[in-house]
Amino acid sequence: MKVAFLIQCHKNADQVNKLIERLNSSQDGYCTDFYVHVDEKSEIINDIRRQDNVVVLSKRVDVKWGHISQVDATINLIEATMNARKGYDFLWLISGQDYPIKSNKEIAEFLEANKGKSFIELLPTEGDAHRRYLKRNQTWYPTWGASPIFIMRVLRKIYNILTGGKYHSFIKRKNVLNAEWRFGSQWWTLTEEACRAILDLSADGSYRDYFKNCICPDESYFQTMLWNSPLRAMLTGNNLCYVDWSEHKKNPKVLDEEDFDKLIESDKFIARKIELDGKSKTLVSKLNMDVLG
Repeated sequence: MKVAFLIQCHKNADQVNKLIERLNSSQDGYCTDFYVHVDEKSEIINDIRRQDNVVVLSKRVDVKWGHISQVDATINLIEATMNARKGYDFLWLISGQDYPIKSNKEIAEFLEANKGKSFIELLPTEGDAHRRYLKRNQTWYPTWGASPIFIMRVLRKIYNILTGGKYHSFIKRKNVLNAEWRFGSQWWTLTEEACRAILDLSADGSYRDYFKNCICPDESYFQTMLWNSPLRAMLTGNNLCYVDWSEHKKNPKVLDEEDFDKLIESDKFIARKIELDGKSKTLVSKLNMDVLG
C-alpha cells in the first residue's frame, strides 16, 4: 500500500513537520510519501524538514481564499506526485492544519480494504443549500471578488443581490463544459487513476477558464470533473476528513480537548482545524498518547 499525502500549507512549519512525522510510515507494507505546497506568500518553506520521502514543491502559487489559485496549487501537487511515477494507491490531499485521529495501522487497513474507491465529498443536489452552491457556478464573478476580508464580503453580498439573490441568477452563464455541477469539501483521498483523469481533463484549460470566475472553485472543480467522467461509480460521496462547522463562521471550528470523544468515535481519519501551538495543544497530546501510540 503506497500513499502520497499532498499537503497545502502557509504557516507554522513546526506543525507541518510534526504532521508529517506522525503520518510517516514504511512498515508492514504501508509506505507514505509527502508532497508539500507552501503558499508563495509564506516564508516557512526553508523550515519544512527535508527527507528522502518529503518533496517540497519549488513551483509555488500565491493562494487566495475562494480563488482559482486554490485549484492551481492542488493541480501542481497532483502533477508533482504523478511525475514521480511511484504507482501510488491513493493520493490524499490535506492541509498543514490537519492531524490524524486514527493510527497509521488503522489508516492502512482501511485503505487496503477500499482499494479502487475515491473518497470525495458530494453534497446533496436538493434544497436551498444546493441552489446556493449553484449560484457560485452559474453567475460570473470577477476574480477580485474572491477574498474573505470584510469589505469584499459586503461587496459580494451586494453583487449577489443585484444578480438575483442568494439562490438564483438573473443571467446564467452558458455551461460550456456541458457538466452536471457537483460540490463538496476541497479535501479528498483519490486513486491514482482519478488523479490522472483530473490532469487529462485539465490539460486543455477549459475547466480552469470556466472556474476562474466562480467563487470557491476548489469546492466544485474536482467533484464536477470526476462526476462527469467514466469514474463516477468509484466515487464514495464522502471524504475522510472530520470538520466542525457548528460555529457557522467562514472557517471551521478550531478543535480542542472537548472534541476528543467526538473525534475518536468518528469514522473519519484526519481532523481539522488544528492549532498545535494554541487551542489544540492538549487535544493533540491526548491523541498522541491515547490513540496514535
